[in-house]
Amino acid sequence: MKKLLFLLSLLLATNASAHTELTHLGELIEHTHIFNQCETKEKIDTLNQPPVRLKINALKYPKKAQQRGLEGMVLVEFDVDVGGKVINPKVIWSENEDFNHSALKSVSSSIYKPALENGKPVLSKGHTQKLTFLLEGNENNLNLGKTFNNVLRDVKSGLRTGKVEKPIKKLDSLLARKNLDEITRASLLYLKASSLYRIEAPNEEIKNLLIESKQHYEEKIVQCARGSVSVKSVTSMKLQTFVGILLGQMYFDESSWEKTEKELSEAILVSRGTGLQSQRFYPAYLQLGMASYNQQKWCLAAKSWEKAKKLAKEYQTDFPEQLAEPFKYAQSKI
Repeated sequence: MKKLLFLLSLLLATNASAHTELTHLGELIEHTHIFNQCETKEKIDTLNQPPVRLKINALKYPKKAQQRGLEGMVLVEFDVDVGGKVINPKVIWSENEDFNHSALKSVSSSIYKPALENGKPVLSKGHTQKLTFLLEGNENNLNLGKTFNNVLRDVKSGLRTGKVEKPIKKLDSLLARKNLDEITRASLLYLKASSLYRIEAPNEEIKNLLIESKQHYEEKIVQCARGSVSVKSVTSMKLQTFVGILLGQMYFDESSWEKTEKELSEAILVSRGTGLQSQRFYPAYLQLGMASYNQQKWCLAAKSWEKAKKLAKEYQTDFPEQLAEPFKYAQSKI
């Protein structure tokens, strides 16, 4: 099958929500693939299994946090008894204490199929769960304070009027400061890169800014009963998603399929389980499908386009007709 060589022109184009993601169940298994169906299946030991979550009550967004425009992530550690009930829940890391009560209440009310040892239910200790609180309509915003918001406003104004030299100089001035915290520096680098992308600056300059931004991501390692868990703020999670999608686009434009797949996969994975929704994911899945197709990774290509089709329907846009035949071919090869 010939490689897919055409490029598509893709646009990147107050309620609240909360989501949960299990991090430790039994031995920690990090999935590095977006679609579990495309992973190599290992034989399941039916007599020895970690607990399986059967029910979780919806997280409630604290009213005060919602009114103040706060977002955050909470990490809860807990045990599961022989009856599948959650016991001993405790917050071991929190971005904002305003979310702790709601997080603990949600975890405490969860119901599990208990862990099995030699086919018998047993007490299972030291599981962790990430709970994310996101404001709907705030998906594309990075909460970094007045200085960042001011320069962001100037950049948007410059892009509308075609006068971007002044805001970019302001960005350079801010980046020259020695006292910037890591997440702010990473965000300013991304803002400059995305601005240059909009005015069609050279790809190499944009890529270098994005790669530099990745070096300043904020991540914390929290110790828990089963070892450690990596956590990040909501702002950091969003930023990693934005940077990865744009960097993936850069590599896509260069037909660097392997690098496209890597960046887009990482961008999608970092937001998995958080409830982050953005129209950015639609072109990301389209491009991931094309990059995978060109590497003859049929499962990843088909599943990526399948997800893109669902997002196209959600965002009331048309799935590209040019991909219909390659989509069918990828499905036939699974």
